[in-house]
Amino acid sequence: MASTVLETLGTVTPDGTLKLDEQLKLVPGRVKVRVESMAPPAVPQETLVEFVDRLRREMEAAGHRFRTKEEIDAEIDELRNEWEDRLQDLDRARGGSDAKENPEC
Repeated sequence: MASTVLETLGTVTPDGTLKLDEQLKLVPGRVKVRVESMAPPAVPQETLVEFVDRLRREMEAAGHRFRTKEEIDAEIDELRNEWEDRLQDLDRARGGSDAKENPEC
């Protein structure tokens, strides 16, 4: 299926409709429309660090409680211990010796 590709400029109005600068010379029917903004991208009002700091302050003000380093470290230790226990159980289930008794494993 052959298609005709035209390129023209236009303006998006405040109500969201598109007003083309020229009339299209196409057979009436459905078309595929691609809109590319001609305006330069907005300049950020804050740096990434400022954004993260502001977001954290807003979340704390809303009642969010962030974990402390100690809480995170304790959770990591707990997860490591759980996996060590699981690996030892699997080793015993395969008929091997306890990993602590056999340091070569």
